Amino acid sequence: MEDLKEKPLPVGGILKNRYRIISVLGMGGFGITYRAEDRLLNCYVAVKGSSLGFKREAALLEAVRDVPYIARLRDYFEEAGTEYIVLNLIEGKTLLEYAKECGGTLPAAEALSLLRNTFDTLLKLHDIGYIHRDISPGNLMLSEDNRVYLIDFGAAASFGENNKSDDKPIFRHKGLEAPEHSQPDLQGPWTDIFSLCATIVYLITGEGIAEARDRQLFDRLPRLLTRSALSSRQQNALIKGLNPDISRRFADAGQIYEELYGEELTAGETAEEWRVFYHARTYIGSRQLNQDNFAVDSLFYYKGEDCEQSGVLSCRPKEIHVAVVCDGVGGSNHGELAAKAAVQAVIHFAEAHPEGDALPDRLLEELLDQINEKILQLGEKIGRTATTLSLLMWRGDRCYAVNIGDSPIYFLRGGRLKRISTPHTRAELNIMQQKPLQLRDCNTLMKYLGKSGVTGSQMADFYYGRLMKGDTLLICSDGVSKKLEESRLKRYLAKKEGKSIPAIFKAIEKSEHNDNCTAIVLKF
Repeated sequence: MEDLKEKPLPVGGILKNRYRIISVLGMGGFGITYRAEDRLLNCYVAVKGSSLGFKREAALLEAVRDVPYIARLRDYFEEAGTEYIVLNLIEGKTLLEYAKECGGTLPAAEALSLLRNTFDTLLKLHDIGYIHRDISPGNLMLSEDNRVYLIDFGAAASFGENNKSDDKPIFRHKGLEAPEHSQPDLQGPWTDIFSLCATIVYLITGEGIAEARDRQLFDRLPRLLTRSALSSRQQNALIKGLNPDISRRFADAGQIYEELYGEELTAGETAEEWRVFYHARTYIGSRQLNQDNFAVDSLFYYKGEDCEQSGVLSCRPKEIHVAVVCDGVGGSNHGELAAKAAVQAVIHFAEAHPEGDALPDRLLEELLDQINEKILQLGEKIGRTATTLSLLMWRGDRCYAVNIGDSPIYFLRGGRLKRISTPHTRAELNIMQQKPLQLRDCNTLMKYLGKSGVTGSQMADFYYGRLMKGDTLLICSDGVSKKLEESRLKRYLAKKEGKSIPAIFKAIEKSEHNDNCTAIVLKF
């Protein structure tokens, strides 16, 4: 099918009175994809638009929203004769782009490492009765945190009774499509397995498996893979996955995964135990009442005076660990209560979802809802209050980082510093002063924290991802980040063992301060 010739929307254009067009991400057979700003939630999204219609794709994405490592559907609407679907924006590049940057091919070990979780994605997708039918390096997105997502479900279809899939045509990627690509009644999980194997071969050799039904070209595979540094078992697995004869191909993703990786396809728990060093401190500034507090796992510190703790956590794969800093607003122990409420919500959430390599965004949003609801209930009990907090929960190598207000979390990985933080109470202040709300105020969580006028409005940010050995995290109140620019924090966090906290607070104590400061440093 030829690419659409629709004219792109102008930069700055507004859709649904909510999505502002920033740039074009791609144009193809399924329409035009834009990078856009969600002005309601103050975040970036991907918007796909086409006059062909997206009702079918939107319904399918809703059905598979619990499958890990896919771009989740956020919204669907029609406007001016065009249908639009809104997806989570995955910041990164396709594997096709990445391979080109690396000279055209990837080492076999790296390609297999990157695609490890894609087999889990396919296994879960197939288990609920759907096949993608368009797997290619261009439809596998490598995110900034080095995870691969399967994108573009425009050709996806259900299969089930008699293994008959929908008769929607596949948009072909020459050299990657299975022989049965034009015969929907023959398609099934084996069709995706063929394309994924062809994608692996393409990434490590630079050659596609053109016209796979051609027996002579299929017989070239052993010679093609010999120079790939794959083991004999891995080469044989790919050859079987690319067999033109469906009956001789792998029937499900778990089977080929075991051959390629030498282990069963599981939930992906980290088998080894992690030892995590932590060092935490509260420094009371000029205020008479200490409003800051911190917690490491179930142990809280709220003493109304300077306090310091350090130690080593033995973190087993299925254990849940929490570190939180709370900068209470309004005095007394409101901050401590808010922190406990947030931790309680995270623990309950983790216990309710104990398994899974990755959690879908729907559940992550549910977690944030539960945190906000807990703080709302607290406000209803003790009256109008506000708090800012930074909370990190991890289990194995998966972490949840929640920020409410301006108590930031810093990730130091490979010499790069990343901050998770959003301003707090700004929208409420503008409302009280009868000032117009700005675009950045639209992310206030009034739905949760503004009910009945009992709590201060907040803004929130959220991060879910993997931890790596060598990561250093700083979880702190705004009193820390206001005293030190990020370049100095980066230097201090890079110090070995327990030297980060003393260096940070030594610099703070030399400054003119009018606020309390609390910080936790974690070294994985």
